[in-house]
Amino acid sequence: MGFFSKSADKNNDNEKDKWRDKYLNLLDTQELSEKAHKEVQELLCKAIVRLTIAASGVDPQLEPHLKRIRNHLKNDIDSHQLKAELENLTNAINRLNDVSLNGQHTDTDISLLFAFLLQRYTSVKQQQDLNLLKENCKSPVDHQRLFSAIVEIIKDEATGKQSAEQLSEKPPPFQQPIDPFFVNTQLLQLLEHIEIPDAFIQKVQALKQQLAMQEATLSHESILGSVISLLIEINANSQPKQQDIDKFLAHITEQLTELGLAITGSGAALMDASLNRSKLDQSVSEQMSDLQNRSIHATQLEPLKEVISSRIAQITQEIQEHKQKEAVQRENYQHQLEELSQKINAMESETGELKSKLITANTHALRDALTDLPNRQAYDERLITEIARWQRYHTPLCLVVWDIDFFKNINDQFGHQIGDKVLVHVACQFSGHIRKADFIARFGGEEFTMLLPHTNKHLALKVAEKFRSLIEQNHLNVNDIPLSITISCGITQFIKGDTHETAFARADQALYRAKEQGRNQCCMS
Repeated sequence: MGFFSKSADKNNDNEKDKWRDKYLNLLDTQELSEKAHKEVQELLCKAIVRLTIAASGVDPQLEPHLKRIRNHLKNDIDSHQLKAELENLTNAINRLNDVSLNGQHTDTDISLLFAFLLQRYTSVKQQQDLNLLKENCKSPVDHQRLFSAIVEIIKDEATGKQSAEQLSEKPPPFQQPIDPFFVNTQLLQLLEHIEIPDAFIQKVQALKQQLAMQEATLSHESILGSVISLLIEINANSQPKQQDIDKFLAHITEQLTELGLAITGSGAALMDASLNRSKLDQSVSEQMSDLQNRSIHATQLEPLKEVISSRIAQITQEIQEHKQKEAVQRENYQHQLEELSQKINAMESETGELKSKLITANTHALRDALTDLPNRQAYDERLITEIARWQRYHTPLCLVVWDIDFFKNINDQFGHQIGDKVLVHVACQFSGHIRKADFIARFGGEEFTMLLPHTNKHLALKVAEKFRSLIEQNHLNVNDIPLSITISCGITQFIKGDTHETAFARADQALYRAKEQGRNQCCMS
């Protein structure tokens, strides 16, 4: 009776875990959707603010509208009020356009244009030509001819034939001071709008914090170097995947080109068939019309019979020829359709194979080649997800750091091949008995890391002891000699304010204490 009761309880627990995971996944999905909506909203607000800044100074009548829009976006966003402000701005711009079209501002605009040009281009010839052009400029203005004439006048200046006096008056760019605030702001915008792989998110966050500090003692040159190094590292990391994707896209493009040519050929064949049918209809119609006219005006029966017989024979011959051409074209078209279908099927097959290869390559990139466990990169990606879930839902999360006891001695005594077998043996015990919700990865060397979500430190200790005992009892045969393997671990539970670094440091200290106390044991921190 006790056995069945335990089984029932276990099934109930599994069912509860199943529904809890579904609930948490739905919450994660909702959170991601809200985050994406918020990012789009923030990006839209930034774009509107920048457009209002760029439009400043265009016309005094627009300034109040632009200022109200900027002030509105600084506070909480009211969609209806923002819509009304944007409509008011649009109406103001339309009024300005109407005024401009009516010619009320044309003379003023032309005068301002020539005032600027005369101040900018100061050679004697340019001054004379610009003044002459200004005098000859009459309303209504042909803007295309006006700007063409201006280009002809200033083209020597545009190609770099400036006088030594003009060059000496213009300060060299390197003498202008660099604004650190502007540099940091641009770098922050760059980091916000590029796609960052999960493995580099922590580094990017650290750089963003440095850029947001805006301290006077902060060297923006060094931060710029850090950003460039990070971008180079991200590019190097994604380059192999990008090469595979480029090959895939190139192959797909080639296949699509072939399909396009085949479809074009089929379309041309259909067009030819349509033209031939039109010609036949026109010929039959003309001959029937001629027969009708002859019938109306005929005075003798025999000549009319001959004409009718001749025309019917001609029409019949044309219809037969058209049918023969249509049969040939239909056969060619059917052949083209069959070839097109074969190409599409081959393309679908190759696309499926290439997609499978890309998925396999990505999977291999996240797994350790020796133990087939997730590698450090996969651990970093999973860690971000689990920490975010822990912070969001406040469910317990534990980190366990494992280390194989006396692994260096095993390598020295038996060689690295046996050492590799020990790593594979331990990895098999982990992967074969780990819970579905837990995560184990090879961190590096003989060290493994384990994430236990929804698990407090006391339950984590029980789980760790199960693995420690399991590996101790399962010996590895080396040349028919059983080799006893033991492992030690340090356990810690994430607490408020923790980062991965602080939690890992505690778990590592607990592991060090386990080794100091004789190894083959688990310690909590």
